[in-house]
Amino acid sequence: MHISKNLGVVLLLTAMGCAPKPTTVKKAPITSPTKALLQAISIVDEKTAWVSGHKATFLRTVNGGSDWRTFTYELIDSLQFRDIHAFTSEEIVLMSAGPGNLSRIFRFSIQKGFEETYVMPYEQGFLNTIEFWDDERGLAFGDSFNGELFVLKTVDGGRSWTRLDPKSLPPAGEGEGGFAASGACISTRPDGKAWIGTGAGGNSRVLCTSDFGQTWETYEVPMVKGPSAGITSIRMSDDQTGLIVGGDLAITDQYTNNVALTDDGGKTWQLTSHPVTKGAFYGSDLIPRDNAFVMIASGPNGIDYSTDLGRTFINLDTGNYWAVDLHPSGFGLATGTDGKILKLTLE
Repeated sequence: MHISKNLGVVLLLTAMGCAPKPTTVKKAPITSPTKALLQAISIVDEKTAWVSGHKATFLRTVNGGSDWRTFTYELIDSLQFRDIHAFTSEEIVLMSAGPGNLSRIFRFSIQKGFEETYVMPYEQGFLNTIEFWDDERGLAFGDSFNGELFVLKTVDGGRSWTRLDPKSLPPAGEGEGGFAASGACISTRPDGKAWIGTGAGGNSRVLCTSDFGQTWETYEVPMVKGPSAGITSIRMSDDQTGLIVGGDLAITDQYTNNVALTDDGGKTWQLTSHPVTKGAFYGSDLIPRDNAFVMIASGPNGIDYSTDLGRTFINLDTGNYWAVDLHPSGFGLATGTDGKILKLTLE
């Protein structure tokens, strides 16, 4: 298997016995202002972050999680904001998930309020996630229907959305879609690169573009497959090194093939060792740290992390956490049921 430069450095240092002291992940519970299930996180910097979830609720902190401001969309207070993308401490894009017109996209500004920019026009439609390359260009991914994959693109910061021609995408597998669990089905990198992790209906694969969604390739993955199985989260740390997690949502008390890494841009994937936590993971992240990588995964049964590329895992928490996000500054968050928020610190 090809070894990318970053992974090669890690392996060489380890073999020489001079690897740096492994990073540890510390946790601290945060007093949350809501009891809503919180499913998505977007960190702006070492102090500023947004999180979103059910009951049309989303939150912002500008002091590293010490205090939170709560926002709601009162016109439809049952919306489930299952993904969020923050441009700044003032402006964000929100995505709600649900069948048909419950799937919507909004721009929100603290100064200007809400602007609804997309309402799903198809009864069979269901949005799963959004992600941006920059302040203007981004993608949204939804479940397939009529044998066609469903991807939206924006070129104006989420103010308008256009469906990609299904003929420019690979044919959809039967029942293929994504999991609107942690807002992490898409990972983007500079110069138009993006990866989408799919699942459900016995499907599980990675869709990849290198030209802002004009053309696509598909890559097979060694993940568990089934009616409710596949990739829930994909994270590319650089153009070559990435992580996928997932599992079978119907299997809660056993290990499955649900964590894998790539070092060739997603073309091939290798399973890691089994984590500590059984069942499916919903959220994940992978970031470089001290000449190594910190990978972390969260789900209904807990949070695990690894600093040796998945050879060994450390359990951080046994609570029900759907989303997790790490910032290069060392600041991170995990969110989950009953409004739970954990502050994470890399040391």
